[in-house]
Amino acid sequence: MKNKDISDLALLSYLSVIGHKIISIKSNGRKFSFSFEDSETLQKDIMAFYNRAARVDPLTFSETFRNFKAMIRNQEGG
Repeated sequence: MKNKDISDLALLSYLSVIGHKIISIKSNGRKFSFSFEDSETLQKDIMAFYNRAARVDPLTFSETFRNFKAMIRNQEGG
């Protein structure tokens, strides 16, 4: 199984909101990356995000984004 590491917080939030599951979290000092199982669906969803074709509920996205940001901040100790 091949994994795809994501460090972009907005993309991470989007993928999480649409149902992709995080496999692992890696920390290298202040830099975090989140691993997803790489698949054709994941690649299509990433392209939809970057091509501005993705549609998600804005409140769910915002809440998820804030939660990931807080989690990272807490791990950094600040």
